[in-house]
Amino acid sequence: MKKSRWILCILLLFLGATCFFLAEKSRQPFADAKKRGEALKEIAVPGEPVDVGERKIDFAALKKINPDIVGWLYLPQIGVDGPILTGETDETYLARDFEGNASELGSIFTFADAKLSDRQVYLFAHNMASGQMFGSLKKFQDPGFRKKYPDGCLYTPERTKRFRITGWEYKTADDPCFSVREQKAAGIAFVTCVGYFRTTQRLVVHAEITEEQLAF
Repeated sequence: MKKSRWILCILLLFLGATCFFLAEKSRQPFADAKKRGEALKEIAVPGEPVDVGERKIDFAALKKINPDIVGWLYLPQIGVDGPILTGETDETYLARDFEGNASELGSIFTFADAKLSDRQVYLFAHNMASGQMFGSLKKFQDPGFRKKYPDGCLYTPERTKRFRITGWEYKTADDPCFSVREQKAAGIAFVTCVGYFRTTQRLVVHAEITEEQLAF
């Protein structure tokens, strides 16, 4: 009996260690992506001014890393402070990081034929359970959170756009707004999947441009 219990204890310890190893292994890509993102930020934003509108993003350095980096999104209340990419197709950066390497997290990206100077800009990213990318975008569905943390910045080599979150809605992936892209009032639409499994439903968070100034 004692021998059986001893064997059972050994098996349970082994099982626990195996589960811990697998859990850590599954989290590693997300931890690595976070470290790479922080390292990139040190290159792109060498100094932090008091006013975020006066941040100087080093796009020359970013272009050396990847010419597809076209902008920088600052939305710290949901943990976003990183590059925006435009690929050859709409799907290029769905599963690639800012260096163009395969990544479960993908990147924040635009339509392939879009420009950040367009009146209406669409930005896409995965709804990650870890909260990375647009994993915390859903927080803006809470009126209290939206009222307390409404502002952000979009930087390009030419301009800095300050924006304010105004609301949200659900759309389907085949909604005409994503194909026709009507030029309405100047704004930004942040788009991500609803839930963590394959779905056609999208959460769209809208923002209006409150101030625009030339980069200096």
